[in-house]
Amino acid sequence: MSVSELRRLGAWVGTSVWWVAQAAIAGPVSFVDVTTTCGIGSYTSAIGQGCGIAAADYDGDGDIDIFVPTREGLPDQLYQNDGAGNFTDVAAAVGLASMENHRIALWLDYDGDHDLDLVTAACRTGAAAAPSRTLSLFRNDGATFADVTASAGFGGLLDEDHLGGMCAGDIDNDGFVDLLVVYWRGPTFLFKNNGDGTFTDIAASSGIDIDTLSWQPVMHDFNGDGWMDIFSAIDVGPNMLWINQGGGVFVDVAASAGVDSAWNEMGVAVGDPDNDGDLDLYVTNIDWLGFGIGIQHNLFLRNDSVGPTLSFTEVSLANGTAHGYWGWGATFIDADNDGWQDLAETNGYTPDSAFWTDPSKFFSNAGVLPLSFVDDSVAAGMNDTDWGSGLVSFDMDRDGDLDLLQVCQAGPLRMRENVSSELPGAPPNNWLVIQPRMRGTNHFAIGAEVRVTANGRTTSRLISAGMSFMAQEPAEAHFGLAGAHAATQVVVEWPRGIGQTVLSNVGANQVVVVEPPCPTDFDGDLVTGINDLSVLLFGFGQAVPAGTAGDVNGDGFVDLADLSLLLFAFGSGCP
Repeated sequence: MSVSELRRLGAWVGTSVWWVAQAAIAGPVSFVDVTTTCGIGSYTSAIGQGCGIAAADYDGDGDIDIFVPTREGLPDQLYQNDGAGNFTDVAAAVGLASMENHRIALWLDYDGDHDLDLVTAACRTGAAAAPSRTLSLFRNDGATFADVTASAGFGGLLDEDHLGGMCAGDIDNDGFVDLLVVYWRGPTFLFKNNGDGTFTDIAASSGIDIDTLSWQPVMHDFNGDGWMDIFSAIDVGPNMLWINQGGGVFVDVAASAGVDSAWNEMGVAVGDPDNDGDLDLYVTNIDWLGFGIGIQHNLFLRNDSVGPTLSFTEVSLANGTAHGYWGWGATFIDADNDGWQDLAETNGYTPDSAFWTDPSKFFSNAGVLPLSFVDDSVAAGMNDTDWGSGLVSFDMDRDGDLDLLQVCQAGPLRMRENVSSELPGAPPNNWLVIQPRMRGTNHFAIGAEVRVTANGRTTSRLISAGMSFMAQEPAEAHFGLAGAHAATQVVVEWPRGIGQTVLSNVGANQVVVVEPPCPTDFDGDLVTGINDLSVLLFGFGQAVPAGTAGDVNGDGFVDLADLSLLLFAFGSGCP
């Protein structure tokens, strides 16, 4: 038995037989560097403190591609995936080989046409020359991308010199994805998507235009009221948790929620490693405590909220995830598909600092409560001593386990393939991927929350655009199912408070696309209109099999209740 397994076994002592039975199906975790063999070439990061990556299925073929922003004078890279985890740089061929000092990129469907467009962000920090513009928007036209920056209102330069992060989500519930851009030196910009191909900065009127040292933000409906909120990691100042009041107004409740620590917060991971069905935060810092010369360290903010009353408790010292050197990117990842999310974190700083050769971290979830992690960085192969920046997890070869992609500030761009299931004695753990997809303009369901119940536990995942550190993970939710051959239940909570979709007994080892219901659209044109009203009136007053066209509420009768629901939705499109 390995040292890692012995440590896990020790953590199980004193727990119930049921918990031991569940945790025993965990296996050792191992990643192998396949950067060169998978086709990823040389990489030079942009000038500045940190750079990112954006992973998404931009061409809609079912596998995950990678956009890589690079240094000025060098072309950006777009690695197209062949489905088996082999990548080819097609940036020049599709019109995305810009040579600005790009540090961040984000995939989003800005025009609601159900394909992914790209926003890139450049800056003139350090020795970098001033770019011709800060933000660029490229519309996905199928085989190529069109530069629509000027028409979108992004032309020119935001008068700031050090980007901090980007994220996206529908903040006003109009169905179009909006964009948040923050600066490490400078103000915040909140670009409202007007739905006509243009954006308007509403940061001032929204109340979030505070000049801070901002790093990575994330959007999520933290209090469950149907409106997207914003958590922003702040360097040398209190973090901010902006709660959406509706009407484009936000109020900071970080202090009352317990997330307002004022250290050197930089990266943010969102996940549910304790399997209690709500989403916790992991926020990276400079770990002075680990050096014995300060008190600050990485933060594990456990979500203890009750209903809309937000409350987080810092538990990193208790669960073993506090120490991560000079932390940047982080991601929750169920690397062995045992049903418990592990945690990967990358770190480092300049050659003249004490943090230059510090190793990246991989914390294995012991699979017991109260939650505890074991530092398995060496055994997992996640212990490089580069200055790591952006870090994301996704299944590059669709073999059912999550791989890791890491940006290193002085190079390289490193792809780590997850080979845990191939190790001798590895348990035959199962998995499930849920892809929520809406019929309307927010097709990729940014802001949706997915919950899966299996093995008697319920765990949650967020569908996001922008996380970790200057990075983006695909709009899909990966779940390890351990030994279960099906998920007992899958629940998708849709954005905008439009409700949920519930599926039962969903088989393991597959990618499942889930769409929200549209019970008033009988003719399939995705709009509740006169044809649908005619169908209902034709069957009015009749008993019908439940779910028949006209029976909106599924009670087996076409009656006034169904007519009221249809009239309420009349003229609207399906979500």
